[in-house]
Amino acid sequence: MEGQIEELGFQQTCEDHPCNVENCGERAVAKLDMREFCLDHFLGVSFQEIRAHYDGLKSQPYDSTAMSSFRELSSIWAHQAERLVEEARFADEDTKGRLLEALLWVSQAGKSLRRSPRVPAAIGVWLRREDARRTWEEDTWTRTVSRHGAGFVCRHPVEMGGRVVITRKDKGMRAEARVVYSRMTPEGRREIGVEMIDRDNFWE
Repeated sequence: MEGQIEELGFQQTCEDHPCNVENCGERAVAKLDMREFCLDHFLGVSFQEIRAHYDGLKSQPYDSTAMSSFRELSSIWAHQAERLVEEARFADEDTKGRLLEALLWVSQAGKSLRRSPRVPAAIGVWLRREDARRTWEEDTWTRTVSRHGAGFVCRHPVEMGGRVVITRKDKGMRAEARVVYSRMTPEGRREIGVEMIDRDNFWE
């Protein structure tokens, strides 16, 4: 409630404030991390900062504090963007398109981030992909596991967002998972990262 009151107060006075980007001079329309931005710099400077923050998280070991910070910042950014989409003065299709495209990226970025740390572990599994066009199954193993997902060596290509069924060889446990990345390892093997859909702590 307090945040909503603060945002309302900002909306009522934002047109009296200049954009905080040096030498801009345009009126501010949004506020993020104590800085105020015009529309172009909200979609440019502040959005690029969020993307850079995301790239940093993807390239570094899991850090729960940094993850929480990113999720909070991106949530505030998305809330501001959603408000701008609704405002009549930004009703032209180009502006709405830019805002909606950025909102989609923020939503997908948040879903792709790990919710728990991953540790190296080699657990034998059967990996199965069921698709109307192509179904395959392979015998493989994990490279890393976490409470909510895992990284696998995988011989078959699979798209981001695709679903696979995992069966543990040691215990026969099954779970469905969503693919969050697919890449080649330095050894030349394909590795996919998945997030569990219907099981928590599948790897115990």
